Amino acid sequence: MSTFPDLLKAQKKLWIGLGVLFFLLFVLSNIPATWGAWVLTRGTGLAMSGVTGSVWNGKASLASIQLNGQEQSLGQLGWKLSPLSLITRCADVTTKLAIQQFDGEVCASSNGEVQVHDANFSVPSSLLQAKIPVPIQGQISAHVDELQLRGNTLLKLKGNVTWNNARVNTGSNWLDIGSFAAELNDNGNNGISAKFFNLSGPVDVNLQMELAAPSGGRVSGELAAPQTFFDSANARDVLSMFAQQDRVDEQGKSHYRVDMNL
Repeated sequence: MSTFPDLLKAQKKLWIGLGVLFFLLFVLSNIPATWGAWVLTRGTGLAMSGVTGSVWNGKASLASIQLNGQEQSLGQLGWKLSPLSLITRCADVTTKLAIQQFDGEVCASSNGEVQVHDANFSVPSSLLQAKIPVPIQGQISAHVDELQLRGNTLLKLKGNVTWNNARVNTGSNWLDIGSFAAELNDNGNNGISAKFFNLSGPVDVNLQMELAAPSGGRVSGELAAPQTFFDSANARDVLSMFAQQDRVDEQGKSHYRVDMNL
């Protein structure tokens, strides 16, 4: 049978243990956000300023990332970490900048490798202008199941992307061409393979796109629309830059064959 002094000793040990536990929880909950920023930025090309909050739930008033040697602003960035994040270096990240936003899980390693899982982002199509031979407008939205990068080298990719309210400049005016989507995968050689098709609008699209690493690529396939649409839009000159007329079907649609190097 326990004596009264034994009970006092047991209670004392319990209170000491609880005190140590609460102290550790207090210390961990008040680790400054700069530690979380260090976890996210080390070896990733990500830069932050105006960091506030705690390591577990912090934000930066301004963030940017290096893409192809150029600095791309991300706007305000927020993150949430779990205790395991200090080992896995994974965080739930959100960014906001005008019509540009991102949310998803981001994992970073000290060797410069970055992984993204279950992420959604939206950016203006102008960010892709360097890869497109004619001026474009619209909004790009995407869901990324998996993305793995080491520096600027693509290792893995699986996801899909949509181009909403797409517009193309014909040289004399802006042409509304509808909305489109693409299924994205890595091609096994550090490049991107995409199947591009239309969702709505006057132009039927069936294109296969290959983006090679570190640059270049190819677009092949077919697009079609009533010839009156192309004529009214004065689009013949634009079409001649990357497509050749192939046939006219029984519905009166003109089909153009596309085979273009990027």
